[in-house]
Amino acid sequence: MKLKILIADEGPVSRSILKSSLLQWGCEVVAVEDGKKACTALLAGDIDLCILSWNTPELNGLEICHWIRQAGLHKTPYTILMTEDPQPQEMSAAYLAGADDFLTKPLRLKEVRERARLVATKTAQVRSMHAQLRRMDPLECYRLDLALHGKVQH
Repeated sequence: MKLKILIADEGPVSRSILKSSLLQWGCEVVAVEDGKKACTALLAGDIDLCILSWNTPELNGLEICHWIRQAGLHKTPYTILMTEDPQPQEMSAAYLAGADDFLTKPLRLKEVRERARLVATKTAQVRSMHAQLRRMDPLECYRLDLALHGKVQH
């Protein structure tokens, strides 16, 4: 499965290295240098994974995370924030804003590749489940929903 990844990083060198590595690994990549362009890219396409620098201009990584959760996107991407020295209070604020994970700069490409692989696996599983549900009889879906709802309330 080919992941569509958004990179938002103010550093042209790190953005270029990350983009070329992800392209080599078979990902589709959109790379931007600021937070407003990141939001525009998110509105334009089905992004599976966002790799956001904490310090992007216009909107920083934390603000982009807030925006993603409030934007009503068709699909909410898995979001990773990049920072040089994550402090506990920053990490807490980022998780509350909707970030799913952190990467420390300078990036280790092996770590980035592993995270992308995990997101690809999760995305493929979700797509498979959706396909199975679409093939099910609507009455059977309703029964399953009722059964699940009953288990949650008890």
